[in-house]
Amino acid sequence: MLPDSLKNNTYYLSTPQGKKEWQSYLSKIGSFAQSLDKEFLSQICFEHFDRFNDYFPLFDFEKHKVIRIIKSTKEIYENIRYDDNKELDFWYFQVDNFLKYGERKDYDVLKYAIENKSWSFAPVIIENTLANKIGKRSFGKPLHLIEGTHRVSFIKRLYELKLIESETKHELLYITEE
Repeated sequence: MLPDSLKNNTYYLSTPQGKKEWQSYLSKIGSFAQSLDKEFLSQICFEHFDRFNDYFPLFDFEKHKVIRIIKSTKEIYENIRYDDNKELDFWYFQVDNFLKYGERKDYDVLKYAIENKSWSFAPVIIENTLANKIGKRSFGKPLHLIEGTHRVSFIKRLYELKLIESETKHELLYITEE
């Protein structure tokens, strides 16, 4: 489990108050702020602490690490799934509505994906075999998406619409064993 010292009790980074709280959070967590990837800290520890611990009760920083890896659009499309092995297609309509009607132009994550053919920050994934070893859910396979349903769904939809190349590279945060 994530140590309690990493729990944020107040806001999401996407709120104005959350952005103010982020700096005090980094001060509060001490050496973790230097040793852990900031995107992992923000997505998992700051915003989804309880959910992560519920899903992965045997996660341990002594045994597991978070690294950055690169995958192609095609690899992402073919291999990343969500809870209960669900396809990540449930946000496709946002891409479609943006392209057709210009809806949600204020949604920075969507706008960035469409304009840049990538995401603005790396989603978090884990190999299904490790997820089953340290977790207690029905996970996606071969790679389970922990955080980033919008971002991955957007890239998958852009790929289906042939608006992004299959070999385009994308960075991901990957939980692995030491």
